[in-house]
Amino acid sequence: MDNGRRDNGRMDDGELAVGEVLVTASEGREADERAAALGVPERTLMESAGWAVAQDIERTWPDAWSIVVLCGTGNNGGDGYVAARKLAEAGRRVTILALDPSRSRTEPAEEARQRVPGSVEIRALNDDNLQTVLPDADLLVDALLGRGLSRPLSGSLASLVEHLNTQTIPTLAVDVPTGIDADAAVPPGPYLQADRTVQLAWACPASALSPARFAFGSSVVVKIGIPEGALDARPRPRVMNEEAFRAFWSFAHPERHKYQAGTVAIAAGSASWAGAAELACRGAHRGGAGLVTLYTDAPHPNRWPETIVREVASEPGALAAAWRDLQARHAQACVIGPGLDPSREPELADLLAHTDAPMVLDATALTPSLQPHVQAHGGCWVTPHLGEAGRLLGRPTSALHSDPMKAAQELADTWNAGVVLKNAGGIIATPSGPTWLVAGGHPGMASGGTGDVLAGLLGAALASLAAEKPQGARQPSEAVSRVAAAVYVHARAGERVGRELGSGMTASDVAEALAATCRDLGGAW
Repeated sequence: MDNGRRDNGRMDDGELAVGEVLVTASEGREADERAAALGVPERTLMESAGWAVAQDIERTWPDAWSIVVLCGTGNNGGDGYVAARKLAEAGRRVTILALDPSRSRTEPAEEARQRVPGSVEIRALNDDNLQTVLPDADLLVDALLGRGLSRPLSGSLASLVEHLNTQTIPTLAVDVPTGIDADAAVPPGPYLQADRTVQLAWACPASALSPARFAFGSSVVVKIGIPEGALDARPRPRVMNEEAFRAFWSFAHPERHKYQAGTVAIAAGSASWAGAAELACRGAHRGGAGLVTLYTDAPHPNRWPETIVREVASEPGALAAAWRDLQARHAQACVIGPGLDPSREPELADLLAHTDAPMVLDATALTPSLQPHVQAHGGCWVTPHLGEAGRLLGRPTSALHSDPMKAAQELADTWNAGVVLKNAGGIIATPSGPTWLVAGGHPGMASGGTGDVLAGLLGAALASLAAEKPQGARQPSEAVSRVAAAVYVHARAGERVGRELGSGMTASDVAEALAATCRDLGGAW
């Protein structure tokens, strides 16, 4: 734990914040210093951290009797020493394997090491001792490095994590799995794969960013008594969770009618990709839209009867003309792009120009030629995956992998639009505004059509907001929490289907699961 920590803070308006705040390692170190100045010394935080880890182990692995704790020489190791003491006091057999069993390099960690009871053996962390203790271990606790790492593991530590990853022993990481850079989306080198991670006081960026977040296993954030004010009040990215979803989603009211639920116009589909338009419509319906109107030249033969279809001639200019004439005049939000033939690209600027409703741009509508029109509109949301984001920014996809949050923010700022960057979950950014992350989903969602479902769902989310707050829906900075909630329910729906069907799921399955998922997350109806 070579970093600062804090409990969940408050937002600028003074209301209790929802969603886990993401704090970088350097911000945490600064907060450590402020906590001490506010009267909470580091040794007190370490005691609370170790106790929280021990409690989580007792809840998660109540039958784990023989526990091996790996301790580093810094404060993360100190957390491990405290946890080992607490577990031993609770009657577990605990063995500590330490990088340096004779000393720790920080005063609080050394104090924690010296308080380890005599019943707990402290040995050197080497191959011989590993081979001795691992065969009888029920649980391995990783308290080696914490958040201080920013370069690849090398030498014996690299070999150690590679060896441990071949074992079948459950592993709990303290704060951050060894080898993970707490601030980075991509691990810098070898890392320990944890089954569970107890993050202390707040979440780190890596725990919410893919692929690094998969190293954490299941992850929980625990409070350890950091005083309010230890972390400065600057806006920080937050992770959408159930609490935040319930705060920001629009649940059905028994007295509302279809226009209060939100109406969505969708320009999508073509002879080759009629299914994409249908999936977007189903996403909008299952997202609670009161009315869905589809503008297309190729309606799907199995389209839902609830969708109003405005058939458009296939010749150039027909889509823009239909959109202009009918104007989607009752639409409170629009979705443009899923399954559109690329030949429609010259018409897309007209679609943006003829309605000021919030717009979701996906698939064919994610084209650099639209940038000035998106900038002028001011109420658009672009929904690229990393490859599409690279094209919109004029950079190779590989350049975006290491810091997708920065890429999402750059895209939001340069396009003057909200951004949903799809990356095993999502990063939701706005121009100079708040950022949300959604960590979740299922590998089976990496299949054709799930993005179309999401586009329709986002349209429904924006339409419901427009029904409640017409001007706010056009401002990405005000709509961002509703959009993030939509990405969250889409991810949870994918997980729900994944538990039943695994990687054999389809986008239609995800669309079907949206309404029940939303209901189970807090809807009354």
